[in-house]
Amino acid sequence: MEMITMNFPAEDMKLTLVNKADEILAELKESSNEKSTPDKIKQVYSELFFPASPEDRPYTFGSIVLSMDGKMAYEDDPQGPLVAAKNLLDLDGGLSDFWILNVLRAYADGVIVGAGTLAAEPLMISNCFDQDLVDARFEVLGKKTVAPMNVVVSFDGTDIPLEHGIFSTEGLAAAIATSPDGGEYLKKNFKREHIVFGPYLSNQDVDVEAIKAAMAVHENAIPIFLTGEGSNPDSAVLMYILKKIGLEKLIIESPSYMWHLMSIGAMDEMFINYSSVFVGGHKAPGGFHAFSVDAHPHSQILTTAIHQNNFIFTRQKLYYGLVEDNPVRDERTM
Repeated sequence: MEMITMNFPAEDMKLTLVNKADEILAELKESSNEKSTPDKIKQVYSELFFPASPEDRPYTFGSIVLSMDGKMAYEDDPQGPLVAAKNLLDLDGGLSDFWILNVLRAYADGVIVGAGTLAAEPLMISNCFDQDLVDARFEVLGKKTVAPMNVVVSFDGTDIPLEHGIFSTEGLAAAIATSPDGGEYLKKNFKREHIVFGPYLSNQDVDVEAIKAAMAVHENAIPIFLTGEGSNPDSAVLMYILKKIGLEKLIIESPSYMWHLMSIGAMDEMFINYSSVFVGGHKAPGGFHAFSVDAHPHSQILTTAIHQNNFIFTRQKLYYGLVEDNPVRDERTM
């Protein structure tokens, strides 16, 4: 496979900003390493700055489009982008949704992709399809590669479509992250050149310099990062590895992994777009990662924008560990 580009006309995609949290946005900008926002992003969306990453993991942001009834995919065709693309009232709004995903990829050094997503989308690769964003990635955002590294996550490796084009696209760096059991499976079944690191049980086990040196020598090999025990990878250790090999910003494109990172307080932002369609069915984010009434993430909506009257675009900052100091009786329970 090879990376392709598409036409993204700025005027057709332009969003109307209806609300923003100026104080929080100013704080994020102040702590950012980015010097400016690419012109096309300002023209279509707004200023966009991300803060510097924590010491032990990348700064993470997720991107997802939901229907008005909160579903992320149709039951009869589970490709996530269709929730936006099949909004027949506003095809340009669907293009805006896909473009925002491309914007986030432009800022990212790595992308987390679920094995299930690859199986559902045989032609998927997480690169920037807008040449303007590819150019801005180099010229404005200071990146060294045309696309972020695509990191495929799996519990045991058996669900990864190993012949997928993500592993053979010219110019696209790819990696796999799985458990020790997954490593054994991949050693026997993954035919592409690869190099295995780990397994690592903790951050202290990780020899970062050795990983960097081996990746430099075997630059055409697919790195496989093994963490945790048995069939249970350790995502916190994985985040540490990705940070230390240079992935400062990470876009999460696997809905289940977004909710998993929320459960350990490691998801920083969510870009949730809403398409004015109704989907029904059971394909909703967080379906297997329920939070409790007393312990759940919160968000502040940093920006809200619309396209015509058919799409709502939000940027949300996540917060964890909030405690209800002054309980208020809910009158609906009386």
